[in-house]
Amino acid sequence: MENEHYEQEIDLLELIRLLLNRWYLILASVIVVFGLTTFYSVVILEDTYTTQSTVLVDVVLEGQVDQGDIRLAQELLDTYTEVAESNRVIDELKSDLNLSYTNNTVRNMMEVTRGRGSSIVLKFSVTSTDPDEAAAMANGLVSIIQDMASDSTILHGIEILDTAEAPLNPSGPNRLLYMSIGIILGGMIGVFGVFGLEFLDKSIKTSKDIENKLKLRVLGVIPEYHLDDEVEEA
Repeated sequence: MENEHYEQEIDLLELIRLLLNRWYLILASVIVVFGLTTFYSVVILEDTYTTQSTVLVDVVLEGQVDQGDIRLAQELLDTYTEVAESNRVIDELKSDLNLSYTNNTVRNMMEVTRGRGSSIVLKFSVTSTDPDEAAAMANGLVSIIQDMASDSTILHGIEILDTAEAPLNPSGPNRLLYMSIGIILGGMIGVFGVFGLEFLDKSIKTSKDIENKLKLRVLGVIPEYHLDDEVEEA
């Protein structure tokens, strides 16, 4: 057991020594991958802007609000979410704003979420590379759904709480996250690269390599001496 523990320690030390001896490969990998991810996040990726409109779902009330009214309003939240993502609403939104996006692209740009807990508030968020376009899409989406609710005998009306405004600051992308991933990924690639080179290297460097590869017992090792110039001249 002690010999196995000793061999494991030796193997671990060998791995550490291997990584330290080829540190330059790991550093080069980190620099290259970090540079690529930085270029991608800074140069290629555009800033995105997110804004949202907030509405309150109305229900027909008779007297005071009871649990049935709240339950009905919460069920309507799911209905309005599906209505907002329907082709009919998206096609009308594209027509009103002269958008050239596909329907799936518009769905990916918008997000419909509920308020906290048992709230009957619905939030329509839109993310776009153009802040004015994001605000126009969010407000246009609410306006279309509001018109549909007023003309429908099934849907209840909605009351606009907050209208979307063009954001001044971008909401993404998270460039620091991309750079951090680049550093981690570059380090991993460098480490695996060093191990791969070591695995492909079939040369014999140590007495342990002789025992492992040639299955021979080492009887002795001749040390390498560096003689001084004076001794060599003599």
